[in-house]
Amino acid sequence: MPRVSIVLPTYNQAGYLSDALDSILAQTYRDYELIVVNDGSTDRTSEILAAYSSRTALHLIETENHGLPTALNRGFRDASGSYLTWTSSDNIMLPRMLETLVQAMDDDSEIGLVYADWFLIDEDGETISVARSRKFDRLLLLRDDYINACFMYRRECQARVGEYSPVLRGSEDWDYWLRIAKHYRMRHVPRVLYKFRVHSQSMSANRERLVTYREFAAKWRRDDPLVWYASKVKWHLLRLLLGRSPSVQFQPSK
Repeated sequence: MPRVSIVLPTYNQAGYLSDALDSILAQTYRDYELIVVNDGSTDRTSEILAAYSSRTALHLIETENHGLPTALNRGFRDASGSYLTWTSSDNIMLPRMLETLVQAMDDDSEIGLVYADWFLIDEDGETISVARSRKFDRLLLLRDDYINACFMYRRECQARVGEYSPVLRGSEDWDYWLRIAKHYRMRHVPRVLYKFRVHSQSMSANRERLVTYREFAAKWRRDDPLVWYASKVKWHLLRLLLGRSPSVQFQPSK
């Protein structure tokens, strides 16, 4: 049984897919399984995945096109690891990501999820800036998705909060972190362990209409009104104290 399960959903991103796969295969931590969900791609994705399948162990799931949340749910149904994570097929995991996040999880059994900092890169892989996240604060997480794309959580979190919401396309991950945060503490690992690519052909951009922030906020305001309004007050107070937005800060890379 692998210690870590990685789910990689992909849809029509053949141009970036090899980089994403190579970054997983280059991890210093080796006790993992890789589950790839091809969500009905119509480009060269199937050809690329067949080539990788012939020379490395990966669990490939071929589905019709249903969208990112559904692809994630399909992949995690086959996951067997005690620690879970997923990565997009246009992003890159730095070599020590798994090793570092597993160690952080092992260090504190009370932590449900750990997360780290990331580089912002362009479509050519050039670094734009570095994103420094923050210490865990559930109230601030309601205002800013500072967990983003470099994370790992326990299987018991999944067992408790369920699957990703298919109706929250574009915000399914943020919603998931908030659902976990209702029951578990989280920990920030202050190291850059990931590269997040900004471009026009992201997996979410290839879908029908994404949920708006107004719709997302209305859902959480309705589900947890006291916490929602407390988060709003704290956010505005911090903005006054800091003289700037308390959201994730993007700094020039060195």
